[in-house]
Amino acid sequence: MAGSQDMFDAIVMADESRKMKVLESLIGMIQRFPYDDPTYDKLHEDLDRIRGKFKQLCSLLNVQPDFKISAEGSGLSF
Repeated sequence: MAGSQDMFDAIVMADESRKMKVLESLIGMIQRFPYDDPTYDKLHEDLDRIRGKFKQLCSLLNVQPDFKISAEGSGLSF
């Protein structure tokens, strides 16, 4: 049975490693995004990539994002 536990642990660690890689990739994309340049020619492409990476991370974490806008303000609810 110890072999089964070792295999299970390896699968869990690989899954956690994948989640961390996706998270680090998303953080990097956000950090490199040119917020100060409204004339950036790849604005929409980069936003689509960030959105896709965010959706991938939510899927890996089994999280359903909730973007409801409240009547009190225009903030996002996660």
